[in-house]
Amino acid sequence: CVAIAVFVMASLAHAAEAKWPTGSASDFAILVTMQRFRIYADHCSDKVPSLKPRFEILMESLSRRIQGVSQSLLSSDEFRGMKKKPVPTAISFAFEDSLEDARRNFERQDADSICPKKLQTLGEMGLASLGHDLTQTFMAVQGMIQNLEKEGAGDASRGSREQRRGSP
Repeated sequence: CVAIAVFVMASLAHAAEAKWPTGSASDFAILVTMQRFRIYADHCSDKVPSLKPRFEILMESLSRRIQGVSQSLLSSDEFRGMKKKPVPTAISFAFEDSLEDARRNFERQDADSICPKKLQTLGEMGLASLGHDLTQTFMAVQGMIQNLEKEGAGDASRGSREQRRGSP
């Protein structure tokens, strides 16, 4: 199930206009993680075509490794609940904007210089680094959801008080 989700998400992320998942927070966090790497792969494949096959292999490898790491994280008590948590639209927009900023910043750099270095750096990422990156994304998504839920609870609480004040 997670393997299919990671494959679908990697495919979505590769599309010119990626559709953000409306499913679980865990699927969303995995997509965000893959999309960060996809920014480099897409730009470098376009600007330095000789690197495209190596970036394609790298993305397949990263996807498999992230799948394994995510299974481990999602079996932990800390993140298990993310499999059933929906992602509010505001969070999707925030991450989409952040990734767009990262893409623009990366594209400003000299591709002939940065792309071979990025290929090497990403290729050398071990499971510990991927696990750290994915954990940070899971925590960020989880924290944003919790903050929105608290704000919503505060709004609902205020609404109840206002209704009580207005009733005779």
